[in-house]
Amino acid sequence: MVTEQEQPDWSSDLFDSLWFHIGNFLTINDIDRLSQASSRLHTLFTSNDFWSYLIRMKFGPAVWRRFIKNSSILPTENNKLSSSTDKPCRSKLIYSELQQRHCISFADFDQLSLDANRNYITIADSSSLNDHVLYIHDSVEFCYSFHIETIFKNILPGRYDVIFRMKLDLPYMLGETEFIAVADQLNPGEIAYTRWTEDDFLSMYRCFNCDLTKTNLWFYQRIGIVEINGNERCNVYVSMRNQDPIHAKHGVYLDYVELKLRSE
Repeated sequence: MVTEQEQPDWSSDLFDSLWFHIGNFLTINDIDRLSQASSRLHTLFTSNDFWSYLIRMKFGPAVWRRFIKNSSILPTENNKLSSSTDKPCRSKLIYSELQQRHCISFADFDQLSLDANRNYITIADSSSLNDHVLYIHDSVEFCYSFHIETIFKNILPGRYDVIFRMKLDLPYMLGETEFIAVADQLNPGEIAYTRWTEDDFLSMYRCFNCDLTKTNLWFYQRIGIVEINGNERCNVYVSMRNQDPIHAKHGVYLDYVELKLRSE
């Protein structure tokens, strides 16, 4: 770290409030590098006040109250942050966790629980989260219900949008297809739930089928809000299921499901 004795501290030309505002547009790594420019910036950017300010600005006052003002939630250890010479403050660890993206790829079978009615397959797709997607494409000779489930582990309390990224190719999904997300709690908060019929699938197919390029486009479907109550982390179960056993299901590409923290 550069000290004030080695060179003039040019950072003193700006008020603390301006540095706080500048920090709002920087990544954590950018801020860490900038904090090495002078002892004043080091003190400023390692303070709880600064990271608390970023949480309030980027995630809103409700999230700030939950995690900073009224919370006993302890952040998990972040190896990248803890590897620095200075132990990161609590607000910085919380901010780092809030910045993390919670996505599970449907092509990652290690994170999925699948029914045994079919052989699920993945296909290559360079526009997907990890270059492969799950493709539901039953032969008309085989007619089964299906159930796909995954678990988001150790998620911070709060309200999350549950978002599926998918693509359709003249879907055949008779019966009712349910999308569900629920927190693993004795008294869970809001449960995300959406139910689609064959008409819903066809409607979305027509919306995202591009006649000009003869391609089917990816889209993001929000199935609702799942809420984790209290001050303890917990798991969130997300599933997609269709209980109709007498019709084949096909024409559905699944990329990933995401939990996105709401600022309200």
